[in-house]
Amino acid sequence: MEDNSRLLKTSVEDILKSSPKAARLFLDWHAACVGCGFARFCRLEDVINTYQLDEKKFLEDLPKYNIQIL
Repeated sequence: MEDNSRLLKTSVEDILKSSPKAARLFLDWHAACVGCGFARFCRLEDVINTYQLDEKKFLEDLPKYNIQIL
């Protein structure tokens, strides 16, 4: 759970920089994060809350996109 907490606090920009497949993650979840000017400030938990995503399913989906914490 500690890893999830750390991941949820990671900025969208850092996630996009760490993994090229991360762009597909946001597109697949219908989140307009790719190219957004707020990506450097927005954290994953902000994305989940803003788009009212199912946090558990979203986090379970991350491994197939090879998301890594910087």
